[in-house]
Amino acid sequence: MKPFDIGVCSWSLKQPDLAATCRVVKEDLGLRLMQLGFFDDSVLDESKDEAIVETVEQAGIEISATCIGYPTEDYSSIARIAKTGGYLPDECFDERFKLTKRVRDVTVRLGARMLATHIGFVPHDTTSSTYATMVDRLKKVTDALGEMGITLLMETGQEPPEALVNFIRAVGRPNIRVNFDPANMILYGVGQPTEAVDVLKDYIVHVHAKDATWSGAPGKEWGQEVVLGTGQADIPRIVAKLKAYGFTGPLVIEREAGENRIADVKAAVKLLRSLV
Repeated sequence: MKPFDIGVCSWSLKQPDLAATCRVVKEDLGLRLMQLGFFDDSVLDESKDEAIVETVEQAGIEISATCIGYPTEDYSSIARIAKTGGYLPDECFDERFKLTKRVRDVTVRLGARMLATHIGFVPHDTTSSTYATMVDRLKKVTDALGEMGITLLMETGQEPPEALVNFIRAVGRPNIRVNFDPANMILYGVGQPTEAVDVLKDYIVHVHAKDATWSGAPGKEWGQEVVLGTGQADIPRIVAKLKAYGFTGPLVIEREAGENRIADVKAAVKLLRSLV
């Protein structure tokens, strides 16, 4: 990948299978870069791993990173995902750690070096036992990924950027970095994306090009995801700041709402090309 290479998240295109997704990426969008998601059935069914690797290789698609989500996570509300997300629930950690290691191995076979996930809400009280537990769990996860040369990408949005930096420092591993998603800052109601770039600049290695508008009750109700460039994330300013800070990673379009995904992604590609 070159700095500011433009890609798309596989799950954004809502295609029936991976082969169709790869065709849309290359033929309809004119791209060669994709972030590959492992969610629900794909993260649970190990028997599909070989076919996934073969399909991507045959398509000639470069994978910027993989992304893992867990079937028992509940995104029906901010309150629910705060309880069920990532590595936080005690009863889910062992199984989610096992799944993470499996996707780690597939990531290596795909030639990628980054794996992204929402790690779960980091407790606000840094002196709490839950905070210490999360630090220990992320040390375990990053050490397991590091054995195979993989960097863990923490998704932005579930905590203020300052808290995210403090948590990364507490974990203290060189292979934990940030997938910066400006829309998530708005969707979760945790801070202005443009200001977050200033705080997170030393840790951002991968970016989700996504936009959103604020809810009437930030932090309690979801904001609304919108087509890139039509929301309140100020994408041009974010790209300009990334350039100024020497960002060297990709801009990967994520579109998780709307009924015209391919058209929306095409509009995003056009905007990003005008900015980079």
